Amino acid sequence: MAKKINKIQIFIDPYGNTLNLWWDDPKKSCEAQEAEHSWDVICLDKNKKAIGLEKLGFFPEELDPIKNLKTPITILLKEGKYLKI
Repeated sequence: MAKKINKIQIFIDPYGNTLNLWWDDPKKSCEAQEAEHSWDVICLDKNKKAIGLEKLGFFPEELDPIKNLKTPITILLKEGKYLKI
């Protein structure tokens, strides 16, 4: 019997041009595998059970937010460094 999913988390990253879907806690993710026949990524827990999906290239090229921004953006990275886009 399939496990009931109570909550799906959706994250859209306009900078990385990705969509992430999680049907379990993202903190449980410990491995990622490329999906067959696509560039998408399946996120697995320690028991090799699929708990999430990352869709790469989510926005079509004509809607890519980064390519269409008119003003530069500065991003603070974890290391305390800045990235200008």
